[in-house]
Amino acid sequence: MLTDKYYWIARYDDGKFLSQINPDGSRNSYQDIQRDKLIAFEMWQESNRVLFIRFKKSQRLIWRRRVEMSPQGIVEICHLVGKQETINGKNYQGIIGLFESDGRIETAGKFEEGHPWFFPVVVHPNEGEEWKEDK
Repeated sequence: MLTDKYYWIARYDDGKFLSQINPDGSRNSYQDIQRDKLIAFEMWQESNRVLFIRFKKSQRLIWRRRVEMSPQGIVEICHLVGKQETINGKNYQGIIGLFESDGRIETAGKFEEGHPWFFPVVVHPNEGEEWKEDK
């Protein structure tokens, strides 16, 4: 069974916000985030904010929830949180891995082929502009 140990809150430039989990228990999905209004993205554990990332208009959100499973059940859940920006045709990324099992944090400068957690993502249709790796 998957847990809800951590959840996100997206904050907008008009003072409003969107929480992944609403007070009534209903959920908002990643595609519900209004990226054109995003100024901050937060990760929470219960009532404690554990991560806060600010965004400029030119920056795009990175968030993925990766789950490692074994035949016995969940081994680890990692939330990848960060931002991506294209400047003069060059792709810049900064990514933080937040691990649910022990709360540890790992960082990566970009997605890396073959990495157990920070491997490249499939771009979600609502993320807009493609993230092209520099060749």
